[in-house]
Amino acid sequence: MSAGTEGVGPPTTIDLLQALEALVAESRRVPFTGTVAVNDDELLTLVERIRVSLPDEVVRAQAILEERERILTQSEEEAARLRERAEAAARSLAERTQATARRAAEQTADDAARVRAQAEAEAARREAEARAEAHRVLAEAQARAEQMVAQHAVVRAAEERASAILEEARRGAEAITADAEEYVGRAEEYVRTVLADLEDHLAKVTATVRNGLSVMQRRPDAPEAAGPPARRGGGARRAR
Repeated sequence: MSAGTEGVGPPTTIDLLQALEALVAESRRVPFTGTVAVNDDELLTLVERIRVSLPDEVVRAQAILEERERILTQSEEEAARLRERAEAAARSLAERTQATARRAAEQTADDAARVRAQAEAEAARREAEARAEAHRVLAEAQARAEQMVAQHAVVRAAEERASAILEEARRGAEAITADAEEYVGRAEEYVRTVLADLEDHLAKVTATVRNGLSVMQRRPDAPEAAGPPARRGGGARRAR
């Protein structure tokens, strides 16, 4: 092939590919296998000549494809980091909510309500932060993918893959947010149970105190029957 092209000009990429095909076809086959023994020097020489003969447009297209892959990989990494941050925030929120619920069980009904309100506010703030971060990362990834698609028509196929990655990240963020809301709901149920038990306990204690005061007032030998009952009644009101 080289003898036929010396007088015409340098071989084209098609000529070199045909030479590569001829080299493989003319190489000695290894018996009982589907492989051939190729002269590696001739093979590498042809490959290098093919690489040099490639048009600039092909080289630029390859560079664009590589840049597309880099941006898609970066988008996937950012989506993974987002999921990790959201999961960590959800776990932290669950731990804080459980700790808050345990502390609320040891306090009065008013204190427990205040702590529950703080937990709800913290959960809402965490959820808003997670949603905002998810939207920011998704918007950046989509903007970069659109920019690459606008640069060259070869990378238009990247748009579908980038959209799939963004959709997966959005679904992951929504799932994490739903888990966080579920944690908050469980914490609220725990606090309600504790408060109900506390209310029942206080009702029983109040009934016991009232019964004791009633018994003391009915005793005929109770000293200072006119004055002390009023004081005891005032104490009972303070207990309530």
